[in-house]
Amino acid sequence: MVAAILLGPLAACGVSQGTDASPVVYATDGTFEGVAQPNLAEGGAFLGIPFAMPPVAELRWQPPKLISAANAIVMAKSYAPACVQGDYTTAWYADLIEAFGGDPLVAATPAGESEDCLYLNVWSPDLAPDKPAPVMVWIHGGSYKGGWSYEPNYVGEKLSAQQGVVVVSIAYRLGPFGYLGPDADTAGTPVNFGLMDQITALEWVQRNIAAFGGDPDNVTIFGESAGAASVGTLLTMPETAHLYGRAISESGGFEFLYRPNRAEAAAAFGDLTKKLEADGTSPFGATARQILDASNTVLANYDFGPVVDGDLVPEQPALTLEAGHINPADLIIGTNRDEWLMYLDPDTISTDLADWKTNHPAAAELVDGLSEKYGEASALDWAETAEFMRCPGLRLASVMSQQDKSVYVYEFNRARSGAMDVGLGSYHGAEIPYVFDTHDNWLPTDTADHNITAFMTSAWARFARTGSPNIRTDTVWPDYGKTGIVLKIDQERDTGKPEGASLCASMFPSDSAGSE
Repeated sequence: MVAAILLGPLAACGVSQGTDASPVVYATDGTFEGVAQPNLAEGGAFLGIPFAMPPVAELRWQPPKLISAANAIVMAKSYAPACVQGDYTTAWYADLIEAFGGDPLVAATPAGESEDCLYLNVWSPDLAPDKPAPVMVWIHGGSYKGGWSYEPNYVGEKLSAQQGVVVVSIAYRLGPFGYLGPDADTAGTPVNFGLMDQITALEWVQRNIAAFGGDPDNVTIFGESAGAASVGTLLTMPETAHLYGRAISESGGFEFLYRPNRAEAAAAFGDLTKKLEADGTSPFGATARQILDASNTVLANYDFGPVVDGDLVPEQPALTLEAGHINPADLIIGTNRDEWLMYLDPDTISTDLADWKTNHPAAAELVDGLSEKYGEASALDWAETAEFMRCPGLRLASVMSQQDKSVYVYEFNRARSGAMDVGLGSYHGAEIPYVFDTHDNWLPTDTADHNITAFMTSAWARFARTGSPNIRTDTVWPDYGKTGIVLKIDQERDTGKPEGASLCASMFPSDSAGSE
């Protein structure tokens, strides 16, 4: 494992300093020596903490196994390798940097890649507070096949220090390692390993976070893209209800569209096996790199992510949502204005738009109106964003409101300087640096961006602390369930009915959520 584990006696639960003034925490699962940071003078950063045994060798394609480390000292001073993924996310950053006129060679890369990747990171403002701090657990995105817990935009130091919250970021197995497995078509055989990893990390938080100054009874799960979809999936699972009380979904919603079933997952694993055997190896004999390369070849179009296995995910999440069977939790949920714009192929926009209208005839007239007013690219962007994120997100907001929980919906409309000129707009993932206050040097950032950051970091943390992003009774952000109003975040904040609500109503006529 990357985090060094030194065998030694475990002192009573508490806090002390290491020989180099590093913070040391005595927790249920072990003694953790972290890194002192000026912004976290009473706390510290604890990086690369193992929360499960390495899923390698005979533990490949097995549920995560707990580590027996109660009598160990863990040197939590450096990040662990990312889960095996290739250059999927690094290439995404490189393209974004180049679009903004920067050098793509400075794109973020993880501290290596490995199957041994089940680690988490903790940033604490105070290890011995008078009152335990709210806990915010970040689940990274990356289409379930890329990303890592400590991408530059996910570093929790500033959010923790400025807002007085404990920030945790977690890893989970990706792609064929996280959402496929042998005998997937056999009832009872595990297949959702990435989802199991997330649950195991949240269970670690429950056992240990009090020793880091956090409140295990006040946990908010939050994430973006596949991380947000993971949040939504966890909300449909009764067995996870005790692990959190609040949730934030940034650019999710597609978890409530069709998910692969056991038969489809088994067929995908069969294709992977055939490719590996053709290459002279086998699923358990191959290296992680061989498995990834084979997957990229024969499963390039497979929809990785949670599988409807009849066990952990008993039915299509959309059916669970429709029945209202979700864990009650205070909720922030939202999308960015131009989620899909950066993914459109300029050479096929017209044909893609025509295909979309053919598949959604009830919405065709509305999309034609958008096309005439804003152009085909914007119309297709709006249509795809509505289908995959905005509309299912509004549905989740409506159902959660019926659970007598506070629900706040946002639309992130800020386009950085020059972003519209290069076809990005308020792109997918654009809101994350504002939440963590982690604006990359290559991102054009001005006073307006800093002002938005101040609002979003404080609103997210207030929500984690109280269940409301508002200051006392000074309501800036109306409760969606009570008003049907959303917050539109830009250089100036505004409120109003959700954009595209009519488009949602036309695509999903049985769902009146957010209809105008």
